[in-house]
Amino acid sequence: MDFSPSIASSLCDITKRLDRLQSDVARLSQQKAPDRFVPINEAIRYLHCGRDWLVAQIKGGVLRPGIDFIDRTSSTAVRKRYLVNPVASLRWLNGAQAVSVRTNAKSVLPIEHS
Repeated sequence: MDFSPSIASSLCDITKRLDRLQSDVARLSQQKAPDRFVPINEAIRYLHCGRDWLVAQIKGGVLRPGIDFIDRTSSTAVRKRYLVNPVASLRWLNGAQAVSVRTNAKSVLPIEHS
């Protein structure tokens, strides 16, 4: 029995599929994702908000983990560090109920009555 025609046909088919996969991977790597995660300091410039307010939205559960922000804190870190997706966050915040920022009563300046 001679298997060489079927082996040649199979190799040709595999080669075509591999070429198609390589072209798909090359095309996908050229595309830029419109939503990207950035450090909080960059996100606050995009969102036109304060750092404390943005962190309050994250901790208050207003922003969605994995879509609007990613926790990039290591297990040994003391401070929480986040990456924020400003495009998704802005979309979500436009329809979500925002959380107010708690202020320390001692840090707020007293109002002087004239």
